[in-house]
Amino acid sequence: MSFKKSKVLSNDSPASYSSRFIFKKTVLIKNTNIFGNTYFTNYIDWQGEVRESFFLKQPTASRYLKKNPDILLVTHSLHHRFLSNTFLGDVVRIEMTTRDIFQYSLTIIFHYFNDATSKPIGEGWQKICFMKRNAIGHCKVPPFFLRLALSIKEQK
Repeated sequence: MSFKKSKVLSNDSPASYSSRFIFKKTVLIKNTNIFGNTYFTNYIDWQGEVRESFFLKQPTASRYLKKNPDILLVTHSLHHRFLSNTFLGDVVRIEMTTRDIFQYSLTIIFHYFNDATSKPIGEGWQKICFMKRNAIGHCKVPPFFLRLALSIKEQK
């Protein structure tokens, strides 16, 4: 898991990004199906794992969450598009950026690559918002999360 500074163009989008969060995942037997390829639900699970790793990797995240136990991160909607298969032993590199950062929500973008070949294997997104425990409706994106999201925002 690391931040990477570079200029990268997505295959389908004119947007570029200079900072992104990178997470690597090795495909294990438990991630595969009867045909030997990675079962589709893993890509969705990995979105959550990458997102949470990004937030928790920040030195002040634990303190912030302990001081604000009433803040909840909610996945509003998500999407994943498959481009290529992965198999047992493959290392998947997931690059995460953000876009569409608004007062009450933001979108997290995931680009999946075969780490050995850099071949694109998938892409997806999550729209997230925040709520306060026992409150009705959404709350504004907390400043701590807003700063983190802006640090990996795609540039058009």
